[in-house]
Amino acid sequence: MSGAVIRLLTCGSVDDGKSTLIGRLLVETDSIPHDTIGAARKVRRSGSTIPAGEIDFSLLTDGLEAEREQGITIDVAYRSMSLLDGKRLIIGDAPGHEQYTRNMVV
Repeated sequence: MSGAVIRLLTCGSVDDGKSTLIGRLLVETDSIPHDTIGAARKVRRSGSTIPAGEIDFSLLTDGLEAEREQGITIDVAYRSMSLLDGKRLIIGDAPGHEQYTRNMVV
């Protein structure tokens, strides 16, 4: 089944780590350009517990400015990565806040 596409949507409550998990998977599979990772190391959210110079993996999926400012996912973000068996994984990062969950089905 080389070349097959797997589609996955992460769903969960607020602060369950959906964006962080996806960001970590993207980094571990080398699916993010190194300059993007470097830029993410420089970004600090107010109140963040992540040490300076470390990556806030959730920033790699939160593309909207409002998402980055508020530290939440508002709209579904899709990212893609290659798996070792040649399959392609398309993973969707869904919002956890109740008022934004309708964005999952739109």
